[in-house]
Amino acid sequence: MDFAWSAEHVALRARARNVANAAVKKYGRFNDTWMNGYSKEFSEELATHGWIGMTWPTEFGGGGRPPIERLIVAEEMIAAGAPIAASWFADRQMGPALIAYGTKQQQDEFLPNMLAGKTTWCIGMSEPNAGSDLASLKTFAAD
Repeated sequence: MDFAWSAEHVALRARARNVANAAVKKYGRFNDTWMNGYSKEFSEELATHGWIGMTWPTEFGGGGRPPIERLIVAEEMIAAGAPIAASWFADRQMGPALIAYGTKQQQDEFLPNMLAGKTTWCIGMSEPNAGSDLASLKTFAAD
């Protein structure tokens, strides 16, 4: 099995790195960039590259690209500290959830703006001392 990057992957990585580095020069470098690096303007720029929803099915407006390509873009954005928080949850959680479980009306209303980087989404993590770590949840029975 050949684990070498394809020429297309190498080119995508270089393009993503250039975009990420330019964003850091413009907006600053962020630690925990997917949570704290917020720039709606940069989200809209990511959309112009097709990097929001790039793995979503094409019938929902996505790019239909393989997950490895999204990984390449994410690696470069995170490594540089680019401000990707405004689009992170839309791209990875909310969009796929709407595609899988949303009504046609919800999909038509929300997916296009997600793909354009025009809306910001979040998820609530409210479990005490656990957040999104399901293995840390504690339950009890009450009578």
